[in-house]
Amino acid sequence: MAQKSDPRNKAAQNYIAGKFVSQYEPAVPLFDAGFLHGKLVWSSPRLIQGRIFRLQDHLEKIRRSAELNHFPVIPTAEDFIAAIKATLTRNNMTDGVHVRIVLTAGDQITASMDLAAVINWDGTPSEPRIIIMPEYRDNVYDAANGISLMTSSFKRPGPDMVDQVSHDNNQNASSRALAEAKAAGKTSSLMFDNTGFLAEAPASHVAIVTAGKLRTPFVRCCPPGVTRKMILELCASHGIPAEEADITADEIRAADEIFLMGTMSGPVAAIELDGRPVGEGQVGPVTLRLCELYGAALVDPKNGFDVTGEA
Repeated sequence: MAQKSDPRNKAAQNYIAGKFVSQYEPAVPLFDAGFLHGKLVWSSPRLIQGRIFRLQDHLEKIRRSAELNHFPVIPTAEDFIAAIKATLTRNNMTDGVHVRIVLTAGDQITASMDLAAVINWDGTPSEPRIIIMPEYRDNVYDAANGISLMTSSFKRPGPDMVDQVSHDNNQNASSRALAEAKAAGKTSSLMFDNTGFLAEAPASHVAIVTAGKLRTPFVRCCPPGVTRKMILELCASHGIPAEEADITADEIRAADEIFLMGTMSGPVAAIELDGRPVGEGQVGPVTLRLCELYGAALVDPKNGFDVTGEA
């Protein structure tokens, strides 16, 4: 099925290091470190009713990812917030927006993978490049009816190969796993790590429910997602048993419920895995309860950062 975008996005203005450009206007230099060698990290919160949901968590994910990739200079939270406010004000956006926050290490003086090349010609540190890309977007999955999954043939690299805790542009394995699922007529797939435990789905974290208890993989082979953190908090505050765990393929097949969770979906039930029904083949009670709790959390002012003021 072809991808669609809200027509309003054609006119959206994107922030790049203090300037505003359209979607396809050339703006990033050839020698930007993110373009040259993938020195780029990002996160994408939602703008809901004038507030960005769990913004500080998203900024912390970016900061941690930049540290793991040894960015020479990392902007402050205030730098990001000013750029976000300016972008949303410029676009008159207040609700229903997916806000991609991107950071590249800056410009290089030569096409080298060595971070020592991320400098200006006078030898001073290059300014890291903040990019804000706002899009009107709806939920990406059919949460009401559930989705279908398959077990992917692609593995998530282990932390001894590539540090997957970093949320950067190294997502080829996930892209291939998603393409594999789409070719098979499935919504998405489950990816395992190199030791045989469940890691995540492409662009989403995963949880299973067995006998009323939620279990979600450790984040050894995937970044620590904000939605995942929120779901675990909701479980803790509403008496739903939950834990992080190593999860095997047999445990997944025996689960009563499976759901994915991500920024643009919240928890969404998988009702089929590898051609077989999950549990009773319908959205289960724990997933339904978490959908309700997550929906309420999205509009709770305490979870949102107000961006309606002046930048």
